[in-house]
Amino acid sequence: MQRRVIGLLALVVTVAAAPVASACLRKPPPQPKLAKQVDHTQRDVLAAEKALARGDNAKAGQLARGAIPAIAQLPPTDAAELATRAQRTLAIATVRSAGDVHAFELDGADAAHTKAANVAWAGLVLSYQAALKADNVMVKLQLAEALAADTYQRTRARDLLRDLSARDLMPSARGYAMLAQLEGDAALRDAALGRCRDLGGDSTCKA
Repeated sequence: MQRRVIGLLALVVTVAAAPVASACLRKPPPQPKLAKQVDHTQRDVLAAEKALARGDNAKAGQLARGAIPAIAQLPPTDAAELATRAQRTLAIATVRSAGDVHAFELDGADAAHTKAANVAWAGLVLSYQAALKADNVMVKLQLAEALAADTYQRTRARDLLRDLSARDLMPSARGYAMLAQLEGDAALRDAALGRCRDLGGDSTCKA
């Protein structure tokens, strides 16, 4: 009798375990693949900078605006470097296009006022970033370019460029070209043009 009971128990265990084992050995059903999330921010900011360098201000502005949400706002002091680069790119594209490239629209304002407001925004943004990055000579150069676009700030722009030149920190030929345009003294203008040609060639250097 005891042997019979043990045999029945073994049979029950075997039958009960069979579905479990079968389930473990079966190939699991295919799972849907999740779409890979790609952050294009770095790609777009770099593309915006390249567009600006080749003179395509509209493309530079479009890429910069698309890369960074709320780009018109002043960044916090701990903002990511990509965000501040994108904002500076948009600011310079705005300055070089005389406001045709813009960070924002003004409700109810005409085109001239919207352009002027955006150029003023560019100067504010670059002043703010220059204050946060006091040792960054490229940001200072960009600020000088924005200031030079404002009739009332041209003296300040010239002084910034003179300082960079005097300390031999001018980061590009463009800076010397701007300085030459702002200098009233012929000798100083010619000196700036000479330094410009040393860095960038005659095509870049026009007073």
